[in-house]
Amino acid sequence: MGTRFKVLAALTGGMSALMVLTALLTLLPGRLPLPPDEVLMGIAFAVAFPLGAWTVVEGVLSRAERSMQWPAFRCLPGRVQLAVGALVVLAVLTAFADAATGSSRQSSDVREGRYYAFETSRGNRGTVEIGRQEYEELEESSRRGSLAIPGVMLAVLTALILVNGELRRVPVQAAQAAQAAPGVAGRP
Repeated sequence: MGTRFKVLAALTGGMSALMVLTALLTLLPGRLPLPPDEVLMGIAFAVAFPLGAWTVVEGVLSRAERSMQWPAFRCLPGRVQLAVGALVVLAVLTAFADAATGSSRQSSDVREGRYYAFETSRGNRGTVEIGRQEYEELEESSRRGSLAIPGVMLAVLTALILVNGELRRVPVQAAQAAQAAPGVAGRP
């Protein structure tokens, strides 16, 4: 596997771990001294979209069949498989936990010293006034969801980058084997 694949997989894996860890830290009580969501999400999406497009192009250029992706992942070292698999599972579980524990209230706002949220339940749809404690809980919950989703995207992107790296390596090894044993490759 080429160095560029390793470097890009380390970059996306590190960003995914940062997003998931930050999302998990929102489960702790109280407010944490974290940068605003917009900063973290901006960084995550600035990494995810260009590398996602690059990964798709690399996948197309490898001309490998989709059925070869799982065997290519299995060719990775065991520790790498474990780390990437654990990262993907943890990211998905974090996003699922946020969705499962979500409230019917969202989009918290402060106006004139009062706290408001948008109620999404069927009977009481509209803006409602809430207390400070509920406002803080809604803020943490919204932060958790907004960080877990890019974490999932980056974790899956890490796996795809590593798979593409393995798929690009296979034709090189096949060509080297054919050069080492000329005449063997042409036989039926």
